[in-house]
Amino acid sequence: MRLSLSAAALCAAGAAPFAQGSPFQTPGMPSQAPPPQADAESGQSDRFSSSFNPAISFIADIVFDYLDPADSAADDGFDAELRGLELSANAWVDPKAWAYFVGAADEEELSIEEAAVHFTGLGGNHVVRAGRFFIDFGKQMQIHPHELRTLERPLVLRAYLGEEVKGDGAQWDCWTSVGEETVVRWSVGVFADLLPEEAAFPAVDQTGEEITPEVAERKDAGDLNYTARLTGFRDVGEHGVLQLGGSLRSIPDFTFVDDTNGLAADGLDSEVWGLDLTYGWTSDTGLERWTLGGELLAETGDSGVTVDDPDTTPGSGDETLSVLDDALFGWFAYGDYAWSRFDSAGLQLSMAELADGADTDASEVEAYYTHLFSEFHRLRLAVTSTDLDTGDEDLRVALQYTATVGAHGHGISF
Repeated sequence: MRLSLSAAALCAAGAAPFAQGSPFQTPGMPSQAPPPQADAESGQSDRFSSSFNPAISFIADIVFDYLDPADSAADDGFDAELRGLELSANAWVDPKAWAYFVGAADEEELSIEEAAVHFTGLGGNHVVRAGRFFIDFGKQMQIHPHELRTLERPLVLRAYLGEEVKGDGAQWDCWTSVGEETVVRWSVGVFADLLPEEAAFPAVDQTGEEITPEVAERKDAGDLNYTARLTGFRDVGEHGVLQLGGSLRSIPDFTFVDDTNGLAADGLDSEVWGLDLTYGWTSDTGLERWTLGGELLAETGDSGVTVDDPDTTPGSGDETLSVLDDALFGWFAYGDYAWSRFDSAGLQLSMAELADGADTDASEVEAYYTHLFSEFHRLRLAVTSTDLDTGDEDLRVALQYTATVGAHGHGISF
């Protein structure tokens, strides 16, 4: 019964604002932050009112780091970066719909990361989301980097799905209780384009230039991009919650374009499958918390491309593209322990087979400590080692500082 009531409360909350704790919180799982103190109301005035009251936030995510790269020709040493500058707002449009947008600054440009409307008027626990938003895959792809438990997403997610994946489209999701201890949720989404904006391990030509994947602007219904997720969670004892989920991202038709050699490989398809498991435990006082989780991933279909160049001269006309269609597998696992409302530490491991034509395996280890001054103010120290089985290894030590002004919130998902 505890989970069913928690799920009902969270789903009904909809646009409730959050700060450093991820708004994408599974009901019953340990929270990543102290309870938010901001006013939970967000709404819109009518034409006879002089007030307009959306929940607005401004977020700065700053990283100071030291990098020791495997490539001796690459830059090493210390750096400081404003990694993210985000402005967001959300408000109820009417009693059956609420909307939000997230704008992110990238150097001198402001882009719309998300802008979506959630319609709750179908009754029951059904929600239809339309607009631009992050895909519902696993438990980490829905959120922005500054909301992660770690400095970066796990390596396998970056390799198979990209640093971020958002699309313009629509999604239907629904949840229901099964008995008194189990909740099941599912979602189906359809989008115009789900290719990653930035790939962690992109295909490259002989000159090192990226070979870009592209999706046609106009397409048949069967060539639209799709997502699906099914997940369920239940109480385990008096203090634990166990969640199991499965996810799919499907791109039925795309093209690899090699501008250097004037080549293209079209009619390709790609699917990424995920199976995630998460366990959360909270003490009687709520101050001590454990979260253990992981996900297995498989990328099937056309995962990459290489250039065959007999005379080793780019653009001479003898080049051809070889599409890689081997199934790739990877995983990540983590453990996170919080000994107070404000302090936590964790360790994350990840491994992925890469689509580079050389059967390269990549692995990554990240250890981190996080201190929350409040739900609006956070400091994190992270040490990350990324290793390729070719012997290349990158070492990064980073200090992340994140501050939130105002009430921060996206859609609730689990």
